[in-house]
Formats: sequence, C-alpha cells, structure tokens
Amino acid sequence: MKNLSTVFNLVLLVLVGVLFWLYFGLKKSSGGDSSSTNTSVSDNAGKDRLLRIAHVNVDTLNAKYQLMLDFKREVESSENSLQAEYQSKATTFQQQYTAYMQKKQAGALSQVDDEKLQRELQAKKDELDNFQTKRDNLVRQTDEHNAKILDIVRKYVADYNKKMHFDYILANAQSGTNILYSSDGLDITKDIVSGLNLQYKDSLQKVSAVKPQ
Repeated sequence: MKNLSTVFNLVLLVLVGVLFWLYFGLKKSSGGDSSSTNTSVSDNAGKDRLLRIAHVNVDTLNAKYQLMLDFKREVESSENSLQAEYQSKATTFQQQYTAYMQKKQAGALSQVDDEKLQRELQAKKDELDNFQTKRDNLVRQTDEHNAKILDIVRKYVADYNKKMHFDYILANAQSGTNILYSSDGLDITKDIVSGLNLQYKDSLQKVSAVKPQ
C-alpha cells in the first residue's frame, strides 16, 4: 500500500500552491503607505492612484497555522494506523498461506480441511484488498478537509481586506508561484497567520464550552 504521506503532501502542495489572487475591486486608496506599489492606475472617475498589492507567504502559513498543523498530525496518525494494521494483517496472511501450502504439499489436508482453509485465506485476502478502499477514503477526506481549510483562509483574507483595501493579495512561496521578487514591506503574512490562529483558538474554545462535562 502506498505511503499516504506522499499523497497528503501532494494535496497540501495544491492547497498552498493555489494563488489566492483575491480581487477586491479597484477601491479608492486612503493614500500611499509602505504596502502600496508605485504602479499607477485609474479609478472609475479617471483619477490616477496607486495600486495596492500585498502578499502572504504560504510556506510560513503552512508552518505556523495551527489548524493546518493539527490536521496534518491527524492525517499522519490515521495513515500510520492504517499502514500498521495493513502490515500486521499482511504478515499474518503470508504466514497462514505458507503454512497452508506446506500442509497441502505434504498431503496432510483432507478435502474438507483444504476447502475450509482456502475460504479462510480468500476472506483474508479480500480484507487486505479492502485496504485500498480505506486508503482511498482517507485521501478523499483529506481532499475535502483541505478544501475547507483553503475556504477558511480565503474568507479570513477577504474579511481582513475590508479594512486594508488592497487591490490584490497574492500567495508567495519558494515554489509554485510566478512571483520572482516581493518586498518585505508588502508582506502581511504575520497579520494573517496571527488572525487565523486566534480565530482557530476561539473556535476550539467554543467547541470545548458546549461539550458536556
């Protein structure tokens, strides 16, 4: 059975490699600041203003967003558990099959016992084959949860931008983006990670508060 961590990493790469490219309309800027570019654009009234762009470092987001870290641990735990169970059953199956073949070759099995052991071995093989379905289900659940995390990040960034009024917020990473250079003055990663972690902490506290004592 393939190692699911590889699949998880690929899925996570899709998540963090997606460009947010959140376009919030060419809103009027309150004036130039350290987060504004020097690119001049025209608003609906035909007046020139600075195009305001910021970026989020998704490598840092992956490393410090607690929801993502907790989810990754859950996936790895489920993967390890599934892998260990599969390995245990596969070893048992191999041992039983070897013992069966030795008895069969030695002529030590009656027809009734032979048929019984064959049915038992087939049932165990079917159980092993079913692990692929379990793995596929885990991959599907990982995909779905990744999509939910990405949706949470997008919504938070959108809410964050209601106050900041950036025209574009880009996703920046060591790989997976087309950004070759970005100014530190345009980096809002710290604010985004801090806000997301606070939001996640609040959600955990609310869940804990409604659980029966």
